Amino acid sequence: MSEMIRATYAIASNDLPRAAALIAREMSVGVKKTRYENSKTGGFMATVDTIKKVGSRGIITIDVPSANISTVYGLLLSIAGEISCLKILKSIELLDFDLPKALADRLPGPAFGLSGIKKRRGNLDRPLFITVIKPSQGLTPEEYAHIAYESLVGGMDAIKSDELLQESDKNWTARFEAAVAAARRAEKETGEPKNVMMHPVDTPMKMVDRFSRGANMGCDLAMLSPAASGFPMLEELARMERFPIMAHMAMSGWLWQKNGMSVRAWSKFMRLAGADIVLYPALKGTLKATRSELLEVMDAVKTPLGTRKESLIAVGGGMHAGTMKVHYDLFGPDFAYLCGGGVCGHPDGARAGGKSIRQAWDAISQGIPLSRYRKDHPELDAALTAFTRYV
Repeated sequence: MSEMIRATYAIASNDLPRAAALIAREMSVGVKKTRYENSKTGGFMATVDTIKKVGSRGIITIDVPSANISTVYGLLLSIAGEISCLKILKSIELLDFDLPKALADRLPGPAFGLSGIKKRRGNLDRPLFITVIKPSQGLTPEEYAHIAYESLVGGMDAIKSDELLQESDKNWTARFEAAVAAARRAEKETGEPKNVMMHPVDTPMKMVDRFSRGANMGCDLAMLSPAASGFPMLEELARMERFPIMAHMAMSGWLWQKNGMSVRAWSKFMRLAGADIVLYPALKGTLKATRSELLEVMDAVKTPLGTRKESLIAVGGGMHAGTMKVHYDLFGPDFAYLCGGGVCGHPDGARAGGKSIRQAWDAISQGIPLSRYRKDHPELDAALTAFTRYV
């Protein structure tokens, strides 16, 4: 078979060569060799390409036949499956993987991607500003819609619920109807497109139903936490091609371990499964992230994967007007910027919070220091004062 995946792992073991050989067999034809193997089964055999000792771990590359793989679920089982349980390993981390073009093109990838999102926004050369409505839970549909409207009129592009929000189908419907109405009002007032992002928290079949109904109700973005729902759930929704989907990082921190997968590998899985937007913890916020990790995510959502579209990188977690520039310096204007308390927690309310975000962008895009721009922009000034210490 010529369609080979090149998978790279960091492993800890007392016997690196034997461990690498067992990994290759476990991920392809089985650890124990049997009398029933033949030339046909041998065509499915994974092979060890390289073994290199680096510090306390070994870096190994394995070539894996892929002709029969046609889903992200199958890809996960093939290169990140039961091998993690091998007794010979102290730890194993999937660092990266390269796919043959034919396999990449069998997987959904983003239906819209960076290019599609930019087109839907009229090719604006600035970040996509998203309000995460706070408080996360306990608001009535009317209260939720009011905060949404205020932030959108203030200058935010989209609103979404926190991933924690769970509610009855009746309340979910009422909240989205109110949120969509608020977005349409904000559009008329500002002359800018305003988006509502849905999160279909439910059992798998009901998630598909909510996804379809949300689209029919006027939602134009969606989010999913694939580490919680299962990666194939993202693939299922993406193949429906209704609107852009953001892969949320909730629960993914449990995967980003020395006995798990790298953020680069995770980002590639998200993109291949259909994430148009890939969300990762931001710098200078309440979540942990490093510049090198964000650069890995950025590269993973842009590097060629067959003919799959590029995804848009997103950051969130304690963001406000004062934390934007470090991300602009890293990404340029093409990123999504999620703000919860940084907009809803503004001393003068969500409308002022939205204004502070847009004012920060105006200053940054013109190369004007925030310390100077704030003097003539009270919403920005209040935000920078209030969020000197975020929490």
